[in-house]
Amino acid sequence: MGIKSPKTLLLIFPIGAVSSLVINSIGFQLKFWDFTPLIPNDESVSALPLDIGLYPLLACFMIWLINSRPILTVLILFLFILGTTLLEFMALIFGKVTYGNGWNIGYTFLSYLLAFGIVFIYFKLLKRNRLL
Repeated sequence: MGIKSPKTLLLIFPIGAVSSLVINSIGFQLKFWDFTPLIPNDESVSALPLDIGLYPLLACFMIWLINSRPILTVLILFLFILGTTLLEFMALIFGKVTYGNGWNIGYTFLSYLLAFGIVFIYFKLLKRNRLL
């Protein structure tokens, strides 16, 4: 994807990282979740590999797929939201993430819906302005 579609990577990666950083910062601040390793007084650092790595790359791959197969947009969006939720559920089972203050896997699904939804809306703006 990156070499064949550098424009997608360059334009989508930043919005994927920003949306992840914002959502995770809010979640940590409100004590909805925590990741290991636990870093006292700076919990968001433990999510940095996800915020500037995994989640933006997933966003890029999702947009690349949607751009390649626009007829499957809703299915692709749903599969990425569900797949990411299932990955986090596995992390929850293995103790890599913990929930608090009433947070649960259903809310996690909604948080990924929000994050991938932001990326998708940004993608539509890029397309409308002929930037992607």
